[in-house]
Amino acid sequence: MVKQIESDYVTKKQFNELVVFINKSFAKSAKVSKVQKKTKVKSKKSNLNKSKKELIVEARALFKKDYFSQAIPIFEYLVKEKYRPAEGSFYLGEIWFYRKKYNDAIHYFKNSMTLYDKAKYIPKLLLHSAISFEKTNDNDNASNFYRTLIDVYPETQEATVARENLAQIK
Repeated sequence: MVKQIESDYVTKKQFNELVVFINKSFAKSAKVSKVQKKTKVKSKKSNLNKSKKELIVEARALFKKDYFSQAIPIFEYLVKEKYRPAEGSFYLGEIWFYRKKYNDAIHYFKNSMTLYDKAKYIPKLLLHSAISFEKTNDNDNASNFYRTLIDVYPETQEATVARENLAQIK
């Protein structure tokens, strides 16, 4: 059982190396687009006077329904208020990823990863980061993220996709 735990989890040294790598990679792509900065869409259904716990539940539900314009201000508010900022940043990264604003997605994925590296969504975050790098023609970083995903989370569905995408880059 100890061997399985050791093989399934990232060591502190591996994580620190990954953080250094990611920070270097993201430094190149950390510019947030004007579109993202200007997004101040008010949600008609959301009342930011609700509790933060209620807001995160609402924002997740809006995200699942692809109501991104309504979810964005809630997640931004929660991140600003430091309520589950890693999760909020992840969802904002996902929204920008699905909207094909890859530099914005990379920015939020970096923020999420640096705030909480043990989240269950990290394999998806790494995959979508790699795809975002690939879409911005940064194949070196894309390859590195695919390899990291495959090495650290080899048994995930995301690693399977990463293997396929990495083979296409080479």
